Amino acid sequence: MKEGYEIIDFRCRAPIKSQKMIFDLKLGRLKWENKFNCIPSQATSPSMYKVGEEEGLELLLKEMDEAGVDYIVFPGRNLSKPPKAVLKESDVDTLNVTDEMLHKLKEKFNNRAFGYHGINLDKSIDEIVNDINSAIKEKNLYGSVLETGFYTDERGEPLKLNNKNLYPIYETMVTLNKPLMLMSGIYAGHDIEANSWGPLDRVLQDFPKMKVILGHGGYPRVYDSVALAVKHPNLYLSPDIYCFFPGGRLYVETMSLLPDQFVFASAYPFSPMKEAVELTFELFNLKEDVLRKYLYDNGAKLLEI
Repeated sequence: MKEGYEIIDFRCRAPIKSQKMIFDLKLGRLKWENKFNCIPSQATSPSMYKVGEEEGLELLLKEMDEAGVDYIVFPGRNLSKPPKAVLKESDVDTLNVTDEMLHKLKEKFNNRAFGYHGINLDKSIDEIVNDINSAIKEKNLYGSVLETGFYTDERGEPLKLNNKNLYPIYETMVTLNKPLMLMSGIYAGHDIEANSWGPLDRVLQDFPKMKVILGHGGYPRVYDSVALAVKHPNLYLSPDIYCFFPGGRLYVETMSLLPDQFVFASAYPFSPMKEAVELTFELFNLKEDVLRKYLYDNGAKLLEI
């Protein structure tokens, strides 16, 4: 670790019981035939083997310090239908992370953890808006997470981000002046089309003041994601482990061109924090001012710390 750098890990799944599916995927892939020979994907840490145990949280806190990470962001989650390729539908009760869980995690991590409310799209839009307001105004959460890839619209078609039924969510985030994190990546929906970003372009045009974070960087649509960041200064990319996937070097190349719009994350448990930080220093070859913005400044601005 390099001395003198502050770091915010902007996307981290806690090793708690309700996140066991994520950790089973991480550890299970180590034994798959196509286990994917990528350094962060193959690396593990002790906390990953203690999911649902108090020791797991204690180990993760220790790993934060060893990696030089000052703060972490835990995304909430409220899904009715889990990723089919990962989890059986009968196990859905083990999937979600509530506002209450996020509050407890903040206390456990000595106020070094920030929670993002997980939006429940099974509720009516009025209930959703009330939940967002309550999460941010009353429960001191710092933003919201939206995962449309697991839902369908009123016609039974995949739910698109520019569906007008979702616009009250965006209006609420603008009014509250808090960021909205969108889920992307290879497990972001029931099929890969969850990462089609034309609808996001239209939303960003309609809501130029809404701060949007593209969790997992919009992968695998890397070119589209980068192009949208060029077009919309209110879009932040957090490509995390996908920087090391095929095509992910484009994210790194773009960081120097758009230094104010990239946010560091480890995507733990898909990468241990230590390896994520070390590889950023070793492989990215970024100028110091760009690196500081990526590791801390841009995230701190979004968290208002």
